[in-house]
Amino acid sequence: MATTTYFDWDERLFANRNKEYGAYYLRKNYVRHTTRALIIGISVVVLGFAFPFIKAYIEAKVEGLTRTKKKTVITQLMEPPPINKEKEPPPPPPAEPPPPPQRAQIKFVPPQIVKEEQARPEETIANIDTLLKVDPGLKNVEGDPNALPTIEEGTGTGNQPAEVVEEPEPDVNAFVAVEKEPQPVNMDEIKKRIGYPPLAKEAGIQGKVIVRVLVGKDGKYVKHVVLKSPHKILTEAVEKELPNLEFTPGIQAGKPIKVWVTIPFDFRLQ
Repeated sequence: MATTTYFDWDERLFANRNKEYGAYYLRKNYVRHTTRALIIGISVVVLGFAFPFIKAYIEAKVEGLTRTKKKTVITQLMEPPPINKEKEPPPPPPAEPPPPPQRAQIKFVPPQIVKEEQARPEETIANIDTLLKVDPGLKNVEGDPNALPTIEEGTGTGNQPAEVVEEPEPDVNAFVAVEKEPQPVNMDEIKKRIGYPPLAKEAGIQGKVIVRVLVGKDGKYVKHVVLKSPHKILTEAVEKELPNLEFTPGIQAGKPIKVWVTIPFDFRLQ
């Protein structure tokens, strides 16, 4: 039976040479080393392309765990609704103002036809000659001291300040038409001071805090009322900086007035 013999160039080339040096070993293992290097190179390239996807997958897992943790914190921080809370009785209606004082009036009586003997004597206007004969009186006559009220002397020194009557505050729910509404002057600065409370941010609390602020004639803050709020943490953060809020005064009939304005503060998690 015939056998096939393969010709080995390395054996032929190093037949009469020393095979202990590195050249013979490198040529004998060239194919294996090349295959190994090719596999390692392809693996590095594939890993480089897949690294962004692996990173995104890990970040998504971490974010999901963080959201689960935040939801647990929200459940612990939220206050339970009040149970069997009695409704507060409505405030009593305002007292009606007293009626204005009545003015004296003269009743008009239509003329009636009566007999001549029942008629009043006619009054005539005196002429000049009659007035000249009347004595007007040239003697001093003392009058009745009780006829006119006496004026007592004051006890003050004249240096006391005049009593100032405070203008009543407008109703928070009343609509007041103004020519020019108050506008916040330093709203950006106030929002930077408020920021986002760390505790609310960590708990995932977000929403709008809507307040109604009474602006004085000088544009200064007077007081406020909270209309809506998602949580007391955000309410306290807004109320802390509200007194520092400044406005342009409201104008009505060309004069500054006190007026209520509604201002929202929006808290949103990015």
